[in-house]
Amino acid sequence: MKQHLWRIGLGLGLTISTAAAAIAIDPAPVTQSSKVEWSQVVSDRFDGNLVYDKNFDGGGTFVFVSSWSPQGIRATYTEYRSEVVDYKTVWRSKWVTENGKRREVQYREREPIYRKYQTERSPKAIKFAINNQIYTYEQGTVPTELAAALASAPLENMTIRLVWENGATTDTAIGKGTVAAWKTVFKPSAQFGTNQPLAPNP
Repeated sequence: MKQHLWRIGLGLGLTISTAAAAIAIDPAPVTQSSKVEWSQVVSDRFDGNLVYDKNFDGGGTFVFVSSWSPQGIRATYTEYRSEVVDYKTVWRSKWVTENGKRREVQYREREPIYRKYQTERSPKAIKFAINNQIYTYEQGTVPTELAAALASAPLENMTIRLVWENGATTDTAIGKGTVAAWKTVFKPSAQFGTNQPLAPNP
């Protein structure tokens, strides 16, 4: 797990801390700001056909980016949080009307100073519920059974379950455009090499 820490409001610059954690799934090769075609089939000289996906919430609390190819699924889940560490006094102004006349009034206000955190991690495994079957992906080449399921998934947004090292889970969505791209990426003719057997579900 990689964690970034920074403070705003005090002019202290950027502080970064990094913590290592064991993971099974490789981090995504792209970030949320990468200039790639999201939810579109693209060609890579190493992985053949693949698709990039990005999911985030409007409140800016998380971003989930992933890449999907027969050679493997790679994913990074980034969480954002902040806490108030201090306050500073700032001067503001506003217009008021008194006795029919408008004038500008200055006043003091306390403004919070936030410390913001950005934590990046990759899941231990990903679970899929497709056509009334549960599949688990852990690492390496996408198993034949899972590839076939992804290629035949209903053409709609899909909820997947991320499984973390400590056993906790997070549900997140894969968009309809990416699900449609899976039909090309994971069709039998797109498979490279020999797939692994599917990991049994606990």
